[in-house]
Amino acid sequence: MDREARSQIIAITAVGIVVIMLAAFLWPGSGGVGFGSGPTLLYDEALVEEIYYRVSPAVVQIYADTQSGDSFNQTSAGSGFLIDKEGYIVTNNHVIERADRIRVSFVDGPDVEAKILGRNPANDLALLQVPKEAVAGIEPVKLGDSSRVKPGQLAIVIGNPYGLEGSVSVGVSSGVNRGLPSDLGRFIPGMIQTDALINPGNSGGPMLNRDGEVIGITTAIELSAAKINQRSIGFAVPSNTLAELLPRLVKAELVKPPWLGTLSRNLNPLLVERLDLPVDRGFYVIRVISGSPAQQAGLRASGVDTQGRPSPGGDIIVAVNGRPVASGTDLTVALNRYEAGGEITLTVVREGGETRVPVTLGEWPEG
Repeated sequence: MDREARSQIIAITAVGIVVIMLAAFLWPGSGGVGFGSGPTLLYDEALVEEIYYRVSPAVVQIYADTQSGDSFNQTSAGSGFLIDKEGYIVTNNHVIERADRIRVSFVDGPDVEAKILGRNPANDLALLQVPKEAVAGIEPVKLGDSSRVKPGQLAIVIGNPYGLEGSVSVGVSSGVNRGLPSDLGRFIPGMIQTDALINPGNSGGPMLNRDGEVIGITTAIELSAAKINQRSIGFAVPSNTLAELLPRLVKAELVKPPWLGTLSRNLNPLLVERLDLPVDRGFYVIRVISGSPAQQAGLRASGVDTQGRPSPGGDIIVAVNGRPVASGTDLTVALNRYEAGGEITLTVVREGGETRVPVTLGEWPEG
């Protein structure tokens, strides 16, 4: 066989091998890690499309205006969603809190003014109402059970990023039970983390599960420090938090969280080691605010040393009414079960032993 013939055979064989490898890699059901399963590995395209067209009419744009003389200026914009036929619309508190006038725009309906019913800055939630006739024919969004959300489950976000009406993004629930500071300087517990794309303007819109139910209210993004190829992480207030607060928000009130009045820190191995603490889980009290329920109850604070580090001698809160708390987020969740004026008993570790401290909770102070 001459050299030219051998070269042709080698070339044909090489091409054949490449074709076979590509077929094995791409063939549906091959079990490979390539593109064989197509986009269904990421999500069911038909399912997302169905949910989008079913839910998006209930997702609105919200414009917050401030008045200057006889005219108005738009100061912020966000998203919201209709939850019942009475015209109740959920959004974020930070979208509307400083507004003199609120306008709501429906995808396939009128632009109407809305009134604020209730606000809960502690969880960045607000409830608006528009006239019932404005939502006639629009199917409200159903609230799902956020306690059933698990990392890896489908997350669909609908809203109005940068004013782009009715935008949808798809991802997964990346994590649950995250804590994120609110405008009150208090953690919002139970937050759902997602990699679905969230941008300014999405605030107050729904995060949906594969059944098209609301599992969260998109509220914030956290940007990476990278200047190039910057990525963001999205967060949503869990739908169960909204469900718990709805009866009070409907009553047109400012829902304030209960107040204990401590500045504390989660225990970590370095803190436990440096202070030789007897427990490794709990909430270490560094400061007790003057006039607070914590001060009235006699909680002890450690103060800080010249380097700003917690000093010895602080109480360690380990339980609320017998329920263990391992962190500040746990403590916030536990306190949220009560209203101002409610009485609780804290279990604290003090001077090496446990003691019970009764506390009457206050109302979160203004400012």
